[in-house]
Amino acid sequence: MLIDAEWDAMKDGKSIEDAVNYAKEKGVKPMIWYNSSVGWVNGAPTPKYRLNKPEDREKEFAWCESLGVAGVKVDFFSGDNNMNMAYSIDLMESAAKHHLLINFHGATFPRGWMRTYPNLLTTEAVYGAEWYNNVPTFTNRAAAHNATLPFTRNVIGSMDYTPCAFSDSQHPHITSHAHELALTALFESGLQHLADRPESFLAQPQEVKNYLGELPAAWDETVFLGGYPAESAIIARKSGTTWYIAGINGTDQEQTLTFSTKRLKGLGKYVTQFQDSGDKNNPWDITRGNTVETVQKCQPRGGFVIVVKR
Repeated sequence: MLIDAEWDAMKDGKSIEDAVNYAKEKGVKPMIWYNSSVGWVNGAPTPKYRLNKPEDREKEFAWCESLGVAGVKVDFFSGDNNMNMAYSIDLMESAAKHHLLINFHGATFPRGWMRTYPNLLTTEAVYGAEWYNNVPTFTNRAAAHNATLPFTRNVIGSMDYTPCAFSDSQHPHITSHAHELALTALFESGLQHLADRPESFLAQPQEVKNYLGELPAAWDETVFLGGYPAESAIIARKSGTTWYIAGINGTDQEQTLTFSTKRLKGLGKYVTQFQDSGDKNNPWDITRGNTVETVQKCQPRGGFVIVVKR
């Protein structure tokens, strides 16, 4: 769980130490956010300037390790020049020394660094959900954008898109609930950072909460089942003996998506399907059975998820 920006400015007598200790008491591994202090600095959130100098970075990461912080999210890099590349490598080196995970935001796209530094779990380098929820950049094109990313950005490496926002923020999004849920399996990230309000997740049906609670942290197998950039995408991913089949409609019209399960080895018989009902007051159509429906009628900007267990 991420403790986000400005944790260094807590009020009412509480501190980051209190928050971390509370998280650990609940069995939650906390990560904390840092401003890289090389990109957005003036007017940007704190903490700033804690990681730039080697001696300060060593002190900060040693403190994180001693406190029990699981990792750090470092944000707002200023580009792909030599300074930023060297700085990123220094951060990964120091974090690994202190057993800290890394999540780079506002940063360059993946460059194979995970092969050397497996503590780098994921990188943003994408217009994620905040770009149609917090700002209107992709509000009307979000579904097409989402249906493009599996073919472009995410094939390069782990992508911290921050998916699955059922509620609205500053700008109402127009993707469906099943579309949003599908993104959790359609998109791959070493750290799948779900980014809605706790109240929004808790208000969902128990089947949805169970799905999110069981969502794998890593995948054993991935199979592309169909789609075309900006129109649709269907991907199956396997964790252990369970298959997750996720598909989205990237268009503004109703669309029927079809796929085959022939390449999904070891497919079980216990099937749970999450689909759109088309009813704004009761948006979910959740069914259980023993058959995978390979023909899916999707709402405009809709989607589906099928979980198959053995």
